[in-house]
Amino acid sequence: MVKVGILGANGFIGRRAVEMLLERDYEVVPIVRNESRILDLPYTDLDWRFANALDESALKQAFVECDIVLHSVLGSAGMIRASAKPAYRAARAVGVRRLVYLSTMCVHGQAPEPGTTEASPLKMPQPFPYSSAKIAAERTLLRLQDQDGEQRVEVVIFRPGIVFGPRSRWIVRLAEELTDGRAYVTREGQGICNTVYVDNLIHAIHLSNVIQAADGEAFFVGEDEAVNWLEFYQPFAEAFGVDLSEIARLEVPQFSSSFKQRLSQRIWDSVAVQSMLAKISDNQKEQLKLLLSGMLPKKKKPKTTLPPTEVVRPKTQPSVSREMAALQAGSYKLPLDKAKRVLGYTPLVTLPEACQQCIVWLREEGGIPTNR
Repeated sequence: MVKVGILGANGFIGRRAVEMLLERDYEVVPIVRNESRILDLPYTDLDWRFANALDESALKQAFVECDIVLHSVLGSAGMIRASAKPAYRAARAVGVRRLVYLSTMCVHGQAPEPGTTEASPLKMPQPFPYSSAKIAAERTLLRLQDQDGEQRVEVVIFRPGIVFGPRSRWIVRLAEELTDGRAYVTREGQGICNTVYVDNLIHAIHLSNVIQAADGEAFFVGEDEAVNWLEFYQPFAEAFGVDLSEIARLEVPQFSSSFKQRLSQRIWDSVAVQSMLAKISDNQKEQLKLLLSGMLPKKKKPKTTLPPTEVVRPKTQPSVSREMAALQAGSYKLPLDKAKRVLGYTPLVTLPEACQQCIVWLREEGGIPTNR
């Protein structure tokens, strides 16, 4: 039986990986930062292990006897940038055969140019620190692998688009925005929406685990259907009783940030700061982030994980975020040819089926009015 360690097992993708790989008869070792991260998670009978993603010594202990490690760590750009090296070195030290790294399509830009393949040059400079950090992490892993020669850990990289599914914050946010009227599109919603349903992503990872030719390669994964943003929103809007014509069509504004904001973000995302943060509590992290941003703590309103069951229209027009404006500028459906050829990948779930599964989950959780 293959033993797979899942680093970041409490996250959206990591948790689903635990569920699906257990179903495929893997021996699953979930790895999280500390015991507080598993309080509300199932599978308490598994061999849970605890390690900070930047602590090479702790990672070595967490990876012991694992054949494969899935690196699915959430965090700031600094965390992403800094976590690649200790994960690889720990894997090599204890004899892990393969490290599967979750990157992003955004290493080619939020709106990849027509004709982009996995072999296309990575896009630099990047407007978003997250994307730059993923590029740095990919390059770190491949450089370390190249330096190790025959003793190297196998590395497989996945570059998904927007990963969605039940429990994803992305789907919850979309439901909230449709509910209260904050949903919008730019460019009339005609930009291509590159998504991958989480089950399809985990399926591709499963396939890659037994394909030797996947070593050292990167893969796009997604669904076969090509849809624009309005078409992606449509099934969710219908579930809420929202007509597509009600979704705001907005112009893309001019975005800017102050020198102070850029500086504080650069400091926060630095490897030095992230390494220091790895040793302090979450509350102390928040205080430090407030200090760097020059903000005073504000009393937070209670958060809801799902939208209310009644549609409430906002008093103000929705606001375009810089990231969404970039994502909605796409005109190109990422190709799946390489994943199909090398991995034998075929999506388990079609895009319409995936959307319906999300809607069913929202309904079961009380997020969508059932009388509409």
